Amino acid sequence: MSVIKHASAVQVERSRSACIRRLSAHLVSIVNLTGATLVIASLSTMFLSILVNVVLRYVFGSGITWAYELPAILFPWAVAGGLVMATAQGRNIAVDAIIKLLPERLRWVLAILINLFTGSVSVGVVYYSLPIVKASQYSRLAETGISQIYGYSSLLYAFSMIALIALLTLIDYLLGQRVEVSDPSESNFS
Repeated sequence: MSVIKHASAVQVERSRSACIRRLSAHLVSIVNLTGATLVIASLSTMFLSILVNVVLRYVFGSGITWAYELPAILFPWAVAGGLVMATAQGRNIAVDAIIKLLPERLRWVLAILINLFTGSVSVGVVYYSLPIVKASQYSRLAETGISQIYGYSSLLYAFSMIALIALLTLIDYLLGQRVEVSDPSESNFS
C-alpha cells in the first residue's frame, strides 16, 4: 500500500510542477507581448510623426518642431521592448560552444547559475538606476517641456522584466526542466 501512496504523491508533485511551469510560460508570454506592444507602438509613433513632419515641411515649408524630440522619449522604449522580447524568446546573444560539451547535469547547474547572475545583475541595474531616473524628472525637453523621466523609465521596465524572466526560468529549472542545447541555425534569421 505504501508503494501506491508514494506513486500517488509523486504523481501529485509532477502535476503541481507542470502547473507551475505552465503558469511560468504564460507569464513569460505576457511579458513578451508587452515588449512587442511597446516596440510596435513606439516605432509606429516615431515613424508617423516624422512622416507628418516631412509632409508638412514639403507642403508648407516648415514642420512641427517637437517631432524631433519624440524619439528622445520613444526610442528607449523601443529598445527596452526589444530587450524584453529577446529575453522572453531566449534569443539573447549566447556563447554556448563549451556548454554543448558539458554533461546534462552540469548544463543544468550552469543554467541555474546563469539565471541567478542575470536576475541579480538586472535587479542591481534597477536599484542603482532609480536615483538617475528620479533625477531625470527635472530635465525637460526644450520644445515640448516633457520630462525626460518618461524615456529613462524604460530602463526600469526592461531590467525588471528581464529579472522576472530570469526568476521564472530559474523556477522552471528547479522544477526539473531540462536544459536544451539548440542548434543556432534553427533560430538564425540571417
